[in-house]
Amino acid sequence: MNIGKAYSRTSFISIFLVIVILLALVDFAFYYGMDMIFSKITISMKAGSAGPELPGLMEKISRMDILLRTYFVPVSAGVFLLFGLMLWFYLKSAVRKLANQAATPSARESKSDSAAQKAAEKQKKELSDQRLFIHLLSVFQREGRLVDFFSENLDEYEDSQIGAAVRNIHENCQKTINKYMTLKAIIDQNEGDNVIIEPGFDPNAVKLVGNVAGEPPFKGILRHRGWQVARLDLPKLSDTGKLQAISPAEVEIQ
Repeated sequence: MNIGKAYSRTSFISIFLVIVILLALVDFAFYYGMDMIFSKITISMKAGSAGPELPGLMEKISRMDILLRTYFVPVSAGVFLLFGLMLWFYLKSAVRKLANQAATPSARESKSDSAAQKAAEKQKKELSDQRLFIHLLSVFQREGRLVDFFSENLDEYEDSQIGAAVRNIHENCQKTINKYMTLKAIIDQNEGDNVIIEPGFDPNAVKLVGNVAGEPPFKGILRHRGWQVARLDLPKLSDTGKLQAISPAEVEIQ
């Protein structure tokens, strides 16, 4: 890329100088030729060898000379500059193409390895996030049989049976939460209290609902205090085992 930029600047300056020189030579040749024509005609008229039609021809050539001198320089300059720009763009494109083709295999392999490494790291992070979620679910299953409860068809049970089961699951899951983490309210006030949300609040921690307009501070009613983790001490996640395993199947051998 640096070689291409350096060549681009160098070639532009070189082409510009060549165009200026060629333009100067062409303009000089034009003016010199016109002066030579007028000089010969003037000499012929003074010598008396000119015919009667020569003065009229002289006047036409004079008018043409004025027009040519007025428009020839800018037109020729525009043509030469346009040609120079086209040539510069062509050379620039050709050099860039050659530079890309001449890229070393090690550089290409390095880019390929870098892309593969980034893809592997992204996949590893996604897999880790999934394992953490399933790990947390497995903790609640092991301690409180939470997955078993959600997997049951409650239509087959009476309300009294469901209530008794829920009480037991609630107690075990609550013990699990208290065992592995400490929760605290995000807004430590009673629900229904009037609260003020100051500027700079964390939108991930405070969700605004209702008629939200303008800029903070906002005044509202606390509908839910929210929860955040003050302490987290989950069991260590095993590096082995299938990702989908939430709770192992139990088989009693007879």
